[in-house]
Amino acid sequence: MEPNRIRVGADPFPPYQYYLPDGTITGQDYEKITTLFQGIGLTADVVIKDWEVILSELDKGELEAAFQVQDTPERKKRFYFSDLFRNAVTEVVTSHPALKINSYGEIEESGLSLGVIEGYTNGAEIDALKGEIKKTYPNAEALLTAISRDEVDLGVFDRGVKEYIMANNRLDNIYAIESMTYIRPLYVIFNNADLRDTFNIALRAAAQS
Repeated sequence: MEPNRIRVGADPFPPYQYYLPDGTITGQDYEKITTLFQGIGLTADVVIKDWEVILSELDKGELEAAFQVQDTPERKKRFYFSDLFRNAVTEVVTSHPALKINSYGEIEESGLSLGVIEGYTNGAEIDALKGEIKKTYPNAEALLTAISRDEVDLGVFDRGVKEYIMANNRLDNIYAIESMTYIRPLYVIFNNADLRDTFNIALRAAAQS
């Protein structure tokens, strides 16, 4: 690490972090992470790449931190996790406002279709559903558009991502199934425990301000 600088990575995830057409990075979490590092006297040099590339570069020491990350047993063995960075809200959404389900198993039982994003791991419950009920889309925007057009019944979305896509594409017929909404805690990960501990000081100060 260069003096007073830190190399930080994340995957593209608008509206939280993404490249503008001119090549600059913007987004809610990008602004938050750079501000937090400034609070401990560090300038964050942020790069946005595919998530597997970010993890590989963190493993090799080419990056020193990455955000925003869900904790898993495997990741906890590899990296040092910060205190809570923020909570994310995950929703199951549909274009049918009267549609109600209470579990992922009911998707299969009810003969509904579920849109998934190519190459994205959705978790054990969704991954265990039969392949024939799933329809694959190249990205979140394509999936939400397909739900709006009633080409697929359901999709799983981060609330902020859903709202961002709806606003940009003028979609007004997307509804969350409230019984399927849940909170995902997100963290910043490091390959150095001392740096993680220093970052936590800034997190705690921000939480108290």
